[in-house]
Amino acid sequence: MTSPINDTRSVADLWKAAFQADDDAAWNAVAALHWRGSKEVLDRAVVLTRSSDPASRARGADVLGQLGLPERTFPEESFSALLPLLKDEMLTVVCDAIYALQHVNRVRAASHIIPFADHGDDNIRHAVAFGLGAVDTWEAKQTLLKLMADRDPDVRNWATFGIGQQSDVDTDQIRAALAVALWDDDADVRYEGIIGLGRRRDSRAVPYLKLLLHEDPDDIFAREATAKVLGLNESGQIATADLLGALQRLQQWSGGSLPRSM
Repeated sequence: MTSPINDTRSVADLWKAAFQADDDAAWNAVAALHWRGSKEVLDRAVVLTRSSDPASRARGADVLGQLGLPERTFPEESFSALLPLLKDEMLTVVCDAIYALQHVNRVRAASHIIPFADHGDDNIRHAVAFGLGAVDTWEAKQTLLKLMADRDPDVRNWATFGIGQQSDVDTDQIRAALAVALWDDDADVRYEGIIGLGRRRDSRAVPYLKLLLHEDPDDIFAREATAKVLGLNESGQIATADLLGALQRLQQWSGGSLPRSM
C-alpha cells in the first residue's frame, strides 16, 4: 500500500478515489489529499461542502478537517467552509463537520459544538465528546462531565478519557465523576475512571491499579497512573513488581478496600 505522503496520483484522481465504494481505498485517498494540502485540494473540498449531495458534503468536510499535514494549510478557509455544515439537514454531515472542526481548531470549535451535547443522535454526542477532550475551558469540562453520564457507553468512554487523561484539571467534581466511572457497566469506561483518578493521585484508584498491573504488567497508562499515585516522576524502568509492592503498602496506609472484579 502506497503511503499517503508518497502517493503520486493527481489531485483529480485522488478525489475520484475518495468516493470509491471500498472504504479503505477511499480513506487512503482522503489521507493523500490531507498531505497534499494544496489550494487545488482546498477549492474542490469547499465546492463539495456546498453540494446538493450529502455524501459529497461529508467528504468535503473529511478533507478540510485535516488539510495540510504535518503543518496545516488554509485553516481559516477550512473553518469557514465547515461551520455552515453544523446546520445541515443530514446528521451524517453534521457529525463529520463536528469532527472536522475540532481537527482544524478544537478550542475555537468548542463553543460551536457544545450545544450538540444534548442531541438525540449517539454519533453526534460521541463526536462532541471526542472534540472537547483537550479543551481546557470551564464550559468544555462541564459538558464532558455531563457526557460521562450519557446513555451510550462509547460517549461515556470518550468523555471520561477526555476528563481523565486529556486534561490535568483536578477538582472535587471531576474526582467524584471519575469515582462513579469505577462502577460503570462498560469496562472501557471503568478503565478510564481508574487512570483518571490515578493521574490525580486519588487513593481510590489504588486497588484498581493493582488489578490492572496484575492483568497486564506492561500497561503503559496503568504504569504512568501508578507512578503519579506514588509521587514518582515516571514509571520508567521500574519493575512492575516494585510498583505493585508500593501500591500494596500505600493501600495499607490509606485503608482502601478491594474493588469488584474488572
